[in-house]
Amino acid sequence: MIRATPEKMRRFARVEYQGRVAIFTFIVAAACASVLAIGFLLSDNKKNLSTILLSLHVMLAVMTIVSSWLLVHTIFALLYAHTYYQLSNSNTEQIAGGLDFPNDEEPDYWDFLYFSFIIGMTSQVSDVQTISRSMRRLALLHGVLSFFFNTTILAMSINIIAALI
Repeated sequence: MIRATPEKMRRFARVEYQGRVAIFTFIVAAACASVLAIGFLLSDNKKNLSTILLSLHVMLAVMTIVSSWLLVHTIFALLYAHTYYQLSNSNTEQIAGGLDFPNDEEPDYWDFLYFSFIIGMTSQVSDVQTISRSMRRLALLHGVLSFFFNTTILAMSINIIAALI
């Protein structure tokens, strides 16, 4: 993603890979399951654990939450890029587009990562306009998932801090 140019991204989006929806669904489900598993792990009675083992549990939980959060928004960025650079329904070589990036004609992965992580952090879009129905639906799904993911992370963080006090 770091070295990909818009031309490479366009070529990749035109080669329709069959499993993209299944991979996307699996990654989002796995991230949600990992957050749920951490909730169950941390809700057990921790009074019997040593301080070192309890610290290890909390560190692994935090690392898993951060990794899941990063993975979900990165996979959404890839999906935004694929949806943007796929061919439109017409017979021309026109890309589908759907997002209007200010002062940029051909966005790269960094632009899609920016868009994805802004939705992931705030559950809203920022200066990038969503101008197609498919992108609005994808951004809606992303925003709703982000809201619940962020709320769960906040609730678990409060629970972890309360358990340690």
